[in-house]
Amino acid sequence: MQLPTTVPETDPSGLWALQGQLITLAEQLVGQRDRTKTIYQPSFHDDGPRLRNTPTLDGAFVELGRGSKVYWPTVVYEMAHETIHLLNPTVGHTNWLEEGVAVAFSVHAQSLCRLQQIQTPNSGPYFEALELVRALPGGPFVAARRVREFARALNAITTEQLRELFPDTDPVDLGQLSKKCIPR
Repeated sequence: MQLPTTVPETDPSGLWALQGQLITLAEQLVGQRDRTKTIYQPSFHDDGPRLRNTPTLDGAFVELGRGSKVYWPTVVYEMAHETIHLLNPTVGHTNWLEEGVAVAFSVHAQSLCRLQQIQTPNSGPYFEALELVRALPGGPFVAARRVREFARALNAITTEQLRELFPDTDPVDLGQLSKKCIPR
């Protein structure tokens, strides 16, 4: 993926094009998005990055943080993560599984852009979530596709369903992956 040479804040068409590329890549890796929801133009917000649902819940969009306004590598880092949430935008909390897949996708997207410095967590809940999904059979994306085929949305899966899908995986880890976590 080739990043524009513009300033992100002044290039809404570049942001929209990148969002489209990331959605396409995410769907290739983990399955089709919920087509009943419309994906809207990304924007910037001081409280970003985050997924923002529309008031009528007919769709959602990515709100990028302050650092993304002037630096494309941060746009990729933030937008790729939020793109996983765009596949099945829901209100409220997500689970450790979805957050881990989102972090893994962000790292993957950055590598596809051939960024010199890949932004990735090295401690804390996002790091822990990433480590948990990396340990799933087939890795984060194969496992996420299986979960989405089974339960439609990553954050809809239960511990029992994860045990059915991944019977040889540590049940404690599966329990953690299905736990609700970080509010969006």
